[in-house]
Amino acid sequence: MRILIAAPPKTGNMWLKCMLGLIYDLKWVKNAELPLPELTAFKEWVDNGGFRDGTIFHQHYRYSDEFCRAVEAVPAHLVTIIRDPYDAFVSSYFTIQQRAADNNLGRSKSTVLAGKPLHHPDVLTYLENGVYRGNLRRADEWLHSGRAVVLRYEDLTHDPMGALARATDQIAAVAPERIARAIEECSAENMRQRRGMAKHVRKATVGDSKNHLGEEHFRIFRERYGDLIRRLGYEVR
Repeated sequence: MRILIAAPPKTGNMWLKCMLGLIYDLKWVKNAELPLPELTAFKEWVDNGGFRDGTIFHQHYRYSDEFCRAVEAVPAHLVTIIRDPYDAFVSSYFTIQQRAADNNLGRSKSTVLAGKPLHHPDVLTYLENGVYRGNLRRADEWLHSGRAVVLRYEDLTHDPMGALARATDQIAAVAPERIARAIEECSAENMRQRRGMAKHVRKATVGDSKNHLGEEHFRIFRERYGDLIRRLGYEVR
């Protein structure tokens, strides 16, 4: 058994990896061992024995038919997770602030958000320029690909047993007791207490964006991202 979770950042990747890893007794591939998130690096990594049996990892791969074929040839199960775009953006914003405070910012267009309040003109310009569309396109591609088991963050929050039962039925059916144990052990509080996990799990709630975004944010989301928000199955605010 091998599982690869391919999804955009801040959609619940770590949480889902924790639960599926426990359900199927899979070890996490260490970050230092992971290939770059592109097709050639993935194939070389697999050829070199990097994707060992009994492991799980997540990475922010974009969908392509060739990539899916490469994963299926391992063989491994592809899983993706979708989250409300407003909540995912707010979660990304706070992660960037945390990384900036830790002097751990990488090189990306989102670094312009570091050290600035959510209503800062630079943050609004970042959204206005459509930079965030990349994450939503990635989610849209996986959601509609038909090549991955799809879960929604909101379903995992409101009905984790039901969401995971549907997902595991598509991967490999398991006893409800295994799902229940994974849900308990991978609660937000338990994950925060795990070494190195506190910075990955902030609110772990649905609708947190309503506490942080203002009308100008919502206007930009409507005008620049409304089409993708609808395709992902969420309400445009």
